[in-house]
Amino acid sequence: MTVFMFVNVDWFFLSHRLDIAKESAKREVDLTVFADFTSDHAEYAYGDFSFLQSSLTRSSHSLITSCVEFFKTFMVIKNDRPDAVHAVTIKPIIFLGIICLMLRVPFIASVSGLGPAFSSTGFLHKLRRRVVMLIYRAIFSPKTTRVICQSSNDASTLLDNNILPKHKVVMTSGSGVAIAEYGSHRPKGSHALNVLMASRLLSDKGVMEFCAAAGSIMRKSKFDVAFYLAGPIDSHSPGALSEVQVVEICEFNNVQFLGNRTDLQDVLAETHIFVLPSYYAEGVPKVLLEAAASGCAVITTDHPGCRDAIIPQETGLLVKPRDTNSLIDGLTSLLGDRDLIESMGKSGRRLAEEKFSVTKVIDIHYGLYNMFRMGKN
Repeated sequence: MTVFMFVNVDWFFLSHRLDIAKESAKREVDLTVFADFTSDHAEYAYGDFSFLQSSLTRSSHSLITSCVEFFKTFMVIKNDRPDAVHAVTIKPIIFLGIICLMLRVPFIASVSGLGPAFSSTGFLHKLRRRVVMLIYRAIFSPKTTRVICQSSNDASTLLDNNILPKHKVVMTSGSGVAIAEYGSHRPKGSHALNVLMASRLLSDKGVMEFCAAAGSIMRKSKFDVAFYLAGPIDSHSPGALSEVQVVEICEFNNVQFLGNRTDLQDVLAETHIFVLPSYYAEGVPKVLLEAAASGCAVITTDHPGCRDAIIPQETGLLVKPRDTNSLIDGLTSLLGDRDLIESMGKSGRRLAEEKFSVTKVIDIHYGLYNMFRMGKN
């Protein structure tokens, strides 16, 4: 069968969906992945599937541009008539959902967080949320439609607002993680504890709160600890921080800025406590799954998606979103108890093995593809 997958941008596909795509030939699926390229890619650079520049850009700057993108994408689906279309993230879901509704093509939507339309307040955001809900209700209405959700909050929001029936919702534990690639060794001995935050450098990922908490602990406590921040600058996202801002806040708070690391497995292997104080509207952050697989104790926020990645008090701690003092309290409680850090790390590794394996996520996806191959609904 033929499946077209549309993802908003190339780096997100490579970090969150590549393992799924690599299985396509083995699962007898002719897969084509479309994404907005931020760098050059050969069509078959990553496996036996096509990887092409999408007609959808990550963010359109005008209504005219959006209409042109919609028409071009419509013609791709109309002319090639894939057996199913799989859209990942909000813009591809809306555009491809409408197109598949018009052309009666089976449709799968991967909801990686419902976005600011469902989390922000104010009249304009409420109006936008109402429009998005109406669109979702329409595009999720056909029998040959399924919606993959990562967080229980997203699934509940869709169900509680009568956007779709329960049997159309398929749950996965995030994007999964290749367990064998993580946790090969853990830092030992009585040397300094390493605390790491790694994410895109956005304000609503909690970068400012992390640095402020680190600075307070470094100035006021006697813990033998080192704080690190890693991640890429993402100037296209709302809430983006510039590299100058990040460097300044890290220097002020005695946090070592590692930049964008491509060897995160190695960095996590030397990390005792992983922190993600996010209040960003997303699914289950993959980096939390990677931290668990690496045997790190985790501190994250009691926020949709983030809370789905830990077992509170067993694999990590939940702190209040946007609350530096709550984060300081959480860090202080762990930094003073190395045995608890080790215990949480071991429990996190077991949780990753039992729940977060990417092989389970791959099986769920190809189970859906095969459902449409066999003509079931």
